[in-house]
Amino acid sequence: MKRFFLMSSLLLSALLVSAQTKIVPQMKKGMKKTYVTEASISMESKQPVTVTCETIYEVTDETADGYILDVLISDVKTDAKNAESRIYSLATEMLKGIHTKYATDKDGQVTKVFQTDDVEKRVEGMLDKLLDGVSLPEGTTTSDMKRQLKEQVNEKNLLESLHIGTSPLALNGKTISTGTEEEYLNQSNLKGMKMKRIYTVNENGSITSSANINMDAEDISKLFSNMLDSFAPVEIDDSALAGLKSLFENANLQCSEQSTYSFAKDGWVKNITAEMKTSAMGMSMSMKSKVTQK
Repeated sequence: MKRFFLMSSLLLSALLVSAQTKIVPQMKKGMKKTYVTEASISMESKQPVTVTCETIYEVTDETADGYILDVLISDVKTDAKNAESRIYSLATEMLKGIHTKYATDKDGQVTKVFQTDDVEKRVEGMLDKLLDGVSLPEGTTTSDMKRQLKEQVNEKNLLESLHIGTSPLALNGKTISTGTEEEYLNQSNLKGMKMKRIYTVNENGSITSSANINMDAEDISKLFSNMLDSFAPVEIDDSALAGLKSLFENANLQCSEQSTYSFAKDGWVKNITAEMKTSAMGMSMSMKSKVTQK
């Protein structure tokens, strides 16, 4: 029995080790990869909106520490038919044509973002469209809101979005085994929103990640007060916070995402399939997307 237990333990250890993998795509100057993303966004009682974009990743230089990547959204298409439905594609449309440069380490993990000024200018234009005619909280102006939102477009947040988001660069440099967990805590005005991601290494070499966000009424009221505090110089006292809790008494936010990455022989992502479902205050939304290397 002892021998059987020892052999079983050794076999289990061997299986766990074999299921570990490190994502290191091969890179060299002049290499270019093109990906097409197709996303379908659905809300209750509304027609689904489809957004398709093409993104080009080009290794433009090699450095002592790694590589320089030029990322270009070269084309964006949508079947959105009105301003309300176009909100889902507006962010991508505004970034069309911008060359964003990233520095990576030797493993291809992004370590620095260049040219954030260009992104800020496009975001400002997007905010002008989004905030046009929107009713804002008392004591808050459109310029206040724009200033606060623009402050979110910085190198730290852009780097975090790359590492959290579902993209061909998201897993680069990570060593992953079945059961690997990552926990993210969004900063600034979204302080308090936690996301946990768990990975599974599949038999065919693909990797599946599952992420979840769960917030109850108290979490949501705190999140909302943080947002108000960020966007408007208004102090939230205990009675006001209690009012927020009452407003969101039966509220909850649940969000789940499952993504599967498969890889080409050179270590670059071959394709990604992802599905995200969100439910909040009686409303639900789902998004299915597929990223394919051309």
